[in-house]
Amino acid sequence: MKFELITSLDERAKPAINWQIEQVKKGLADRLLLFQPHEDAKNICQVLGLPLDRVFDMASQQLLSDWPDGDGQFLFDLFVPNQGRIHLGDDGTVNLSSAGKRIADVMLFADSYYLVQAIAWLDQDGQISRKEIFLRSGQLFAKQYFNRASLLQSDFYFGQKRALRSDFYFSGRRNFALVNGDEYPSYEAAEQDLLAVYAKDQTVEITSAGILSTIAKASTLALPEGLFTQDEKIPKDVLTILQNPSHPVKTVKVNPLDYQRAKELGVPTDKLRVESF
Repeated sequence: MKFELITSLDERAKPAINWQIEQVKKGLADRLLLFQPHEDAKNICQVLGLPLDRVFDMASQQLLSDWPDGDGQFLFDLFVPNQGRIHLGDDGTVNLSSAGKRIADVMLFADSYYLVQAIAWLDQDGQISRKEIFLRSGQLFAKQYFNRASLLQSDFYFGQKRALRSDFYFSGRRNFALVNGDEYPSYEAAEQDLLAVYAKDQTVEITSAGILSTIAKASTLALPEGLFTQDEKIPKDVLTILQNPSHPVKTVKVNPLDYQRAKELGVPTDKLRVESF
């Protein structure tokens, strides 16, 4: 089996990520793994034509086919404290007010006028204090807590009654994670443990030499956009992979021309494999 691992569905328009998605759609890969969770993941994958039972969300540790269904959180069904009001601005903004003061900003899903995606509750200074994020189906996706508009904690529910995981932040960096009662020094460490069990001996393919290159114990880096940059250089992080035999990326797929150029330049080719993208 082969798993395509991507950072986020927000990057789906990038050519390399689109190539990975097409690998799954064409049956050339068995699963698409999502490193970062997305509240609209089910709808996005349906629009892309991806079978939900072949998309695995690593944060919830579930296939998207197991995420709940529903009609969504309707804007005018929202409870506004203290007999407050819902305001729809001419510019498309939505907010909640009470006693003439704005108490929350409401975000709607991009292609909907009335389905609520998130509510950002404001403190007395007008800064965000907490945020509720919803699945398109209407269930709670996550709650976030802030101090002076700086994110402190994210609790992820994925439509369940209790939080399945929590991420904690210090100085803007996510530096602690709690997953089903297990503690991890970082979100990445939690995902490394998960992938070691979930992927086992399966091939994990990535198209970025960034953070994803160290998540799997052994992975394949595919470069459908080419090995060389526009200024005819190999990116430093890719070159590090090629020069380091112990790096978790064990294979780098390149097109025939790039393979030949790398060979002529004296670049280590032990990890290079020719692929027709």
